[in-house]
Amino acid sequence: MLNGYMDDLVYLNSPCHCLKNLPADHPYMELYRQSKIFICVGQGAWEDQLLAGTRQLDAVLRERGIPAFVDYWGYDVNHDWPWWRAQAPYFLEKILGAV
Repeated sequence: MLNGYMDDLVYLNSPCHCLKNLPADHPYMELYRQSKIFICVGQGAWEDQLLAGTRQLDAVLRERGIPAFVDYWGYDVNHDWPWWRAQAPYFLEKILGAV
């Protein structure tokens, strides 16, 4: 996405990079483990890059013991408004139930 470009700002805002290297005893790790994290991606049109990045993030979170609700929607689910409208009430209910 950034053609291999990396600096401190990009690194610190990329959980796939930053979390992977954060020491296990870093105070942020416990904060992440106590957070409510919800991630959703479809598997339809326009989702290739998002799907790959979500799988990578999902793996890093699991490796680091950070619980997250990662929801992979179907192959008919596109990165588009009709699906976002369907997802909004679904995730709102989950988010409010997790609080």
